[in-house]
Amino acid sequence: MLATLSLALSLLSSPVQTEWIETDAAPIEVRVLGSYHFTGGGQDLHNAQVDDHLAPERQAEIEQVIEALAGFAPTKVMVELTPDYEDSFNAEYQAYLAGEHDLTVNERQQLGMRLAARLGHERLYAIDWASGMDFEGMMTAADEAGQTRLLGEFGNFNAAMPDVMAHMESGSVAARLRASNGPFVHDSHGLYLTLAQMGSADAPIGVQEMGTWWTRNLAIFANAARHAEPGDRLLLIYGAGHKHLLEQFFEDAPGFRVVDPLDTLPQ
Repeated sequence: MLATLSLALSLLSSPVQTEWIETDAAPIEVRVLGSYHFTGGGQDLHNAQVDDHLAPERQAEIEQVIEALAGFAPTKVMVELTPDYEDSFNAEYQAYLAGEHDLTVNERQQLGMRLAARLGHERLYAIDWASGMDFEGMMTAADEAGQTRLLGEFGNFNAAMPDVMAHMESGSVAARLRASNGPFVHDSHGLYLTLAQMGSADAPIGVQEMGTWWTRNLAIFANAARHAEPGDRLLLIYGAGHKHLLEQFFEDAPGFRVVDPLDTLPQ
């Protein structure tokens, strides 16, 4: 056991520590496009208020976004849907290509299907992993444990959200998507670590709930990565709350290179 630990430590300190993961293959480019829900629904803690995205003005704005995303020329488009729905989703996509299906308002279809069709793709990829989050249980545990600091941090986040959501709910579809991929998404990731502290060592509900959240995002990363081949350009269309962890996993994984979608989205 000690010999194994010693070998591991020597590898970590060696100047050639990454040679074992280096390849001659072209890096796989990844763009994680954080999105709000075009339907206005969702099970997030805070959900954006939206108008009718099937209205002509919004459809024109969506088309502008599609034109911009097409410039990245993704080779695979991946959406927030569990793999058990992939066949039925792609059946609808084939019907859309044949002129037999009108796109629903959901961003999976408005952005995902429309872009895939523009690029001539045969299919899209469903890469989600289902999980929930027990906010009420975490709040109750924090209250019972007297964790006023954590409850205060959570309260401050909630108090700031109306202004943030107002910003994210204004302007064109492109402007909303730019806000959904802006600095606040990364800066607010600390909230999950606040939640992780809620509860006690004997009943660590925060750890358990955040462990499920990390697991979900790790599963999403793995599902996407399994489909990737050298030279691919992946586009993941996902709820903005997933963006931080997904980009972190891809940045840390050998063979991938994360590209900021803000470089593509129209101003």
